[in-house]
Amino acid sequence: MPPIDAKLILAILGPAFLVLGLARWLTAGRVIPQAKAWLLVGAIFSAVATWLWWQALSSHG
Repeated sequence: MPPIDAKLILAILGPAFLVLGLARWLTAGRVIPQAKAWLLVGAIFSAVATWLWWQALSSHG
C-alpha cells in the first residue's frame, strides 16, 4: 500500500470537519460548544493543509 501524505489527509479531513460543524450548528439551531469544536478543528486542519500544499508546490520551482 502506498504511503498517504499528511497534506492529503488534512486536505480531506479539514473540509469534512467544517461540514460536520456546520451540520451540528444547523441541527441545534444555534452555535453550541460541539459545533465550535468541529469548526475549529476543521479550520485548523484546512489551514495546515493549505500551508503544507503551498510549501510543497513552492519548493519545486
